[in-house]
Amino acid sequence: MKQKDALTKNYVHRIESVLDISWRILKSRLRDERHLITTEAPFQHHFAHIISTIGESHCTKREDIFHVDLETKCEGIKGKRKYIDITCGFTNQNASCAIELKFKTNRQGAQDHGRIDAFVDIEALELVCDEKFNIGRFYMITDSTAYIKQSKKGVGTKFTTHDGALLKPDVYQYASKGREEVVVTLNNQYELEWEKIGKWYFLEIDINKH
Repeated sequence: MKQKDALTKNYVHRIESVLDISWRILKSRLRDERHLITTEAPFQHHFAHIISTIGESHCTKREDIFHVDLETKCEGIKGKRKYIDITCGFTNQNASCAIELKFKTNRQGAQDHGRIDAFVDIEALELVCDEKFNIGRFYMITDSTAYIKQSKKGVGTKFTTHDGALLKPDVYQYASKGREEVVVTLNNQYELEWEKIGKWYFLEIDINKH
């Protein structure tokens, strides 16, 4: 007898499936230039639209509701208000995900700030997942090899984003001009594995509750 092949009844796992499919579509559309993304805003809007469409297709009960929001306000994140780029989930099943995005081009420069800001987003996802969301995802797109290659000096030796980097639970800080006061605390471990498609590099990090 053929093994059953149907959507899982676990709605958090369904969200993971929705995001996996949506990310594959977004990468493919960027590669094939269906979406001409030049800044983070169109990345956010195109990705949210794909997630919404795929999420709706994962509704199997009449009462299932899949919802996507942009710039969801979360209070009390390190004593401040934080807006999460995309949030989504099955509202009738209390299954939810927080998503942060980074889109950095070589033309934009400021890679040191980009590295630090990526860590800030990962930390924020850990914090909001502890309080409100079941899971989190961090996605980054770049055409700058500065993020991919290992740094021998400077900010990149502490805020490491290179391919194969292992982010360990630790406190991260570096006296980079304009980011001197930024202190990031990560509670979980992440291994960074970049994917090159065309001229673009793609990074996905899962932030799960522990």
